[in-house]
Amino acid sequence: MKLLWWSLAALLILLGLATVWLPIPTGVPLMALGMIVIVGTSRSAARMLRSRRRNRPHLNNAITWIEDRSPLRFARILKRTRPRKK
Repeated sequence: MKLLWWSLAALLILLGLATVWLPIPTGVPLMALGMIVIVGTSRSAARMLRSRRRNRPHLNNAITWIEDRSPLRFARILKRTRPRKK
């Protein structure tokens, strides 16, 4: 089952990369959705994203902005990667 999700994520990211330069804005949302699928299925990816968010405030602000505007199911996955307070 995990292989299916990772294949879907790879497909979304590849489609996003292929369409990022088109005038219709589909590339970035497809790549973001692929990232959400990877983070949702892999604990190590979630830990890596959490450490990146902790060390890079601009990245943390951007992902928090996405959390606030995405559907609840996706927002819940991204909220798991919020940096823990010390």
